[in-house]
Amino acid sequence: MRLNNFLQARYGAASAARVKYEETSSGPQNLTVWTGTYFSAYFVLHKYPDVLFAHRVHVVNDMKYGEGSATNKKAAKEAAAQQTIEKLEAEGNNVP
Repeated sequence: MRLNNFLQARYGAASAARVKYEETSSGPQNLTVWTGTYFSAYFVLHKYPDVLFAHRVHVVNDMKYGEGSATNKKAAKEAAAQQTIEKLEAEGNNVP
């Protein structure tokens, strides 16, 4: 929700064109791991160690920026959003 509010405030209706979100799954049905990824051409490349999740990738120019994995879709999306927020704040953006 924080990420969405920030993007709407900053870019308005154009935020949908600047950021996209994708989900993938892996593993057997009883042990599915979901990975959510935010893509944007407008974020800056940074790398930070991951504390909560096994994998984070940050690439510029319409590539992966924030990524999170979890055992359900909602948690994966929240992890990816949180990681993206951390990047924005590290770049000096105020994400309320």
